[in-house]
Amino acid sequence: MSKLYKILTATFLLTTIYATVRYHIFGPILWKDFFIFTLNKILIFSAIILLFFLNRKSLSQSNKEILKKLIYILIALHIILSTFILKPYYLKVFFIPDFGLSLWGNLSLLFGTSAAILYFFKDQTGLSLRIRKKIFIVFVMLHLITMGWQGWIKPDAWHGGLVPITALSFLILTAIFMQKD
Repeated sequence: MSKLYKILTATFLLTTIYATVRYHIFGPILWKDFFIFTLNKILIFSAIILLFFLNRKSLSQSNKEILKKLIYILIALHIILSTFILKPYYLKVFFIPDFGLSLWGNLSLLFGTSAAILYFFKDQTGLSLRIRKKIFIVFVMLHLITMGWQGWIKPDAWHGGLVPITALSFLILTAIFMQKD
């Protein structure tokens, strides 16, 4: 079994189990929302974990190219699914009743959109790969902070005592940011 296959299998299996247990077994998400809410979490959490493996010297260049394409697809799917769940029912913290998006909702969308633009239009930026990567990671980290920090600081509210996926993703991105290029 190839190293890439093992990484992909472990990543998708672990993210699926973690998100399902956190949101459906211990959390408030209804099973009917698995394919819109939970799958969205699984896809983007997997993309972030796979970003971590992208700089591994043990992967061949062809495997890294496959990984890049897969990450690209996962991010695109996350953006598409996120448009369907951008509702107070799913993301209460993003909204003020009768007034639309909250400050946190607006900031999260701003940072997430900025990261997506930088990722999808990377060749048009004129920035070096190293700088683009660092800026992309910072935008995603800011997206995660504005989205989830209120839940991070309340461990007693973590579903089943499981750390929020946004916090885990932030930690992984911190490790990626600290890696030497």
